[in-house]
Amino acid sequence: MLRDADFRYAPAVVQSFKAGSVVNIPRATAQTLIASGAAKQVPTKAAKENENG
Repeated sequence: MLRDADFRYAPAVVQSFKAGSVVNIPRATAQTLIASGAAKQVPTKAAKENENG
């Protein structure tokens, strides 16, 4: 997370994220937070292993 952010799943369900944290969240949530500038994608362990062969 690049900055503190909240994500609303439903009218009464909100998840909060803190700047500097690394979270494993559903792709749709991640894409929304990335698009808003609150987060950036980091490679997963599996993706790193694929790159290294």
